[in-house]
Amino acid sequence: MDDLLQRLGAMSVPARLLQLDDAVLAGLAERQSEARATSRLLSAAAFVALGIGYAGGSILPTPARAAGGDLVIAETALAPSTLLDLL
Repeated sequence: MDDLLQRLGAMSVPARLLQLDDAVLAGLAERQSEARATSRLLSAAAFVALGIGYAGGSILPTPARAAGGDLVIAETALAPSTLLDLL
């Protein structure tokens, strides 16, 4: 085992291994710039959505009100409460 480690220590470092650090740091820098661009895009989208919501709410002449009367919902044969009755 010692002989193997001595031979490995005597070997020269491959050129691709020497370039690995630069490639990793370049990849990290690219991901950071993409993250910043994504953050700016999401911030702009939120600002536009807020503006559209504010403008849409301002356009209506009267406030919205709930409709009167009862809401009628028909019971279906596949509703969970009816399926449990079959068991």
